[in-house]
Amino acid sequence: MARYIMILILGGMVTFGISNISLNNTVNQGTQNSVDNFSYYIARKIAGSMTDILLMRIANDSKYRVNTEATEDLYGGEVIYGVKDTFFEGDSLIKITVTAEFNDITKTINTYIGKATKGWVPVVVRGAWTANANLNNTISDMFIDGRDHDLDQNLIPTTGKFGVSTSTVFTNVENAAIGGTNNFIDYPMTFPEDPAVIEENYNWDGGFPESPDEILGYPEGTLKAAAQSGEYGSQYRLNPPMDGKFIAGLTYPLSGITYIEITNGKEYELKLEQNGNSGIIVVHNSDRTSKLKGVKFEKDNSDGLLTGLLVTDYSFHHHIDILGSVLQLSPNLETSKNCSGNKDHWVYYSSEAILNATKIAAIITGLSGQVGYGFGKKRVTVNYVYE
Repeated sequence: MARYIMILILGGMVTFGISNISLNNTVNQGTQNSVDNFSYYIARKIAGSMTDILLMRIANDSKYRVNTEATEDLYGGEVIYGVKDTFFEGDSLIKITVTAEFNDITKTINTYIGKATKGWVPVVVRGAWTANANLNNTISDMFIDGRDHDLDQNLIPTTGKFGVSTSTVFTNVENAAIGGTNNFIDYPMTFPEDPAVIEENYNWDGGFPESPDEILGYPEGTLKAAAQSGEYGSQYRLNPPMDGKFIAGLTYPLSGITYIEITNGKEYELKLEQNGNSGIIVVHNSDRTSKLKGVKFEKDNSDGLLTGLLVTDYSFHHHIDILGSVLQLSPNLETSKNCSGNKDHWVYYSSEAILNATKIAAIITGLSGQVGYGFGKKRVTVNYVYE
């Protein structure tokens, strides 16, 4: 009987020991699985975060590449990454490869993004004429139309902008005929204008842009560098020589990005020559104090049409026609002088003209589009993501 009891006790102890070992193994495996799952979750987060960082770097520097794999520590883990040009699915793209490691668990994300080749209408363009100051005298007696137009000046219904948008009050003191689009309703050019086509006292959250780069959502210096590249007929001039009162030394017709920087305090006039002047034309300095006293054209050889964006600090006497949009950066525009000779000239908003102008900027710089304006606000196009 005692032997039988001993056998039962020993058998129970062996059974308990085996069960306890099995339970410990199960608990250990469950713990390891939890640790691995947590590590995988963290590794995936690290890989995703590094991908976002690289997308931001590319957005702010279109030429950013990492052709030899690099390593960084991030959030307690390690990432190995590369950024290379590649062809994928028949397209020329940029491939971002990120492998993150956390607690010996790795996660790889491959992201393919498009190169900038498309134009866009900057969000700062709120009207045929957009400014941060009093426009009463500047637009004089021109025809200003914020309704959308194609390149042949045909109307595109309901897709336009305000005729005038300003962060101050506006009074049409010189009988300009103004039209535009508001809430998908088109209003023809009339004097007096319909109040719906004027945007007054617009509140620029964060402040009105202070540079042409901010208008396009570019890092400072991007447009100047693009103009200096000479691509697509782009030109950069610093304090250019003068032929009488006009800027000398430009090659016409203007195309690409024409960037004129005036820091010498002189007042210039611009005279267009030949037909086909287009692109983004900038007259600016970092203090927004440059003065373009007149924008005119050579009547013997030019039709006086500029297609694209005209961006100035201060400009006056706009004796040309503009298909696209005008933006003025200075908080101090003309408030005392009157301008005559404009009543046979016009500014027609054209999204197509602006798209063409910004497309060239995108191709030259590799930067295209934006969520807002300012540093880091560009949008890159993500084509494919593989995990």
